[in-house]
Amino acid sequence: MLFSRQKNRQSHVLTTALTASLIFSTNAFADDWKSTLSGIKEDQIAPSYQAFANSSQALSNRIETLCQSPSASALAKTKDLFAANVDDWQAIQWLNFGPVTYFMRYYAFQYWPDKKGVTQRQLRTLKKDPSVMDQPKFWKAASIAVRGLTAIESLLYRADFNPVNKPADCHLLESIAKHHAETTQSVYKQWSDSAVSDWVFMEEGSTETADKLAMEQVIQQWLEHMSVVKDSKLETPIGYKGKPKPKFAEFYRSDLALASMRTNLTSYQALYHSGNPSLFAVALEQNPETANALDEQLIKNQELVGDLPDNYFSNQLSHEEKVALARPLVSSISQSQTLLTKVVTELGFQIGFNSRDGD
Repeated sequence: MLFSRQKNRQSHVLTTALTASLIFSTNAFADDWKSTLSGIKEDQIAPSYQAFANSSQALSNRIETLCQSPSASALAKTKDLFAANVDDWQAIQWLNFGPVTYFMRYYAFQYWPDKKGVTQRQLRTLKKDPSVMDQPKFWKAASIAVRGLTAIESLLYRADFNPVNKPADCHLLESIAKHHAETTQSVYKQWSDSAVSDWVFMEEGSTETADKLAMEQVIQQWLEHMSVVKDSKLETPIGYKGKPKPKFAEFYRSDLALASMRTNLTSYQALYHSGNPSLFAVALEQNPETANALDEQLIKNQELVGDLPDNYFSNQLSHEEKVALARPLVSSISQSQTLLTKVVTELGFQIGFNSRDGD
């Protein structure tokens, strides 16, 4: 489905006008990011994790029903709820910070890219005796590879698993989905009970406020995730700079790679405009040209990913066709990274090493 340019442009103009009218002196906020962080949490982080937790529970409930009354129809409904859960995850996937970092829950939610097939090997081992998952201490020691969406996708879509006709496979699926739902709810509750700055650990002698350091972390996460989208989600699977690796596409078995990218790129602009004042509002007063240029680029990203055909990651398109179609989007995301770096550097933030580089 193509991205609606007219609607997006109208929304952009309205948002810009309203933001400009509400700014009374954003310079006062340049070193006090409490209000911006609060808005990001209330507008983006908490609602996104709530949606993720809710759809995780819905998926778990549906899988329980599937196991009680297995059928092709029940499996199809389960796959629909899996897709909805993945979409909710993609809306907040950019943030590898805060409670999700404890016990490596970020990587447990999605163990990707699984270049060595760890998930498959461990699922096959568990399949031999799925009852071990019912033991009280199992999840405390279980591998992150069998805890979340990557494992659930494998059990729903791989030919060597059959939850409809093999009760042991369905029991395995049910156990993982239940744990996944409990984990998402736990992360959501921790965000509900805390501020963003609570997850910053101040170094001795630091002269910065916790709020500014937390905002710096949020920006760092956003920038790093842009690299993940461009490099790992788009360039690597299609072979933009080398040999195609289609199985490295995100959620390639369930054909959710393109939908995931669309949700990612939509979340970026929402993040830019969250808070009162938003990062956009503060940047607008600091350097209107750069602030607006970034906003326009974020819109362009959404338009370009919306223009990619729905069968983009399939084998129906040639390597050459995929690279040609990707070229404008790769360039646009790169320009977004450059502009965002410029915006935040002008606001006094120091952006460090990309910890996700090479994923």
